[in-house]
Amino acid sequence: MSAAETPGDEVIEHDPVAEENDLLTTLEANARVRELVRDIRREIAELSAGGAGDLELAQLYEKLAQAEAALSRYPSG
Repeated sequence: MSAAETPGDEVIEHDPVAEENDLLTTLEANARVRELVRDIRREIAELSAGGAGDLELAQLYEKLAQAEAALSRYPSG
């Protein structure tokens, strides 16, 4: 989904082993980054609809690009 599309309510499953043992596994890291990407996309959609300025949106698009790049480092399992 591109950032311009309406963000969905993607269900992101966390790693139960990580939560049970208070660990940050690669699966849990992936889940957290995917949540961040989802949240940034939602914020972009909301601010775009509300007429946010170019600078504010540019900062969010940069943050989104960085988060999406981070996804490639964590397997989705």
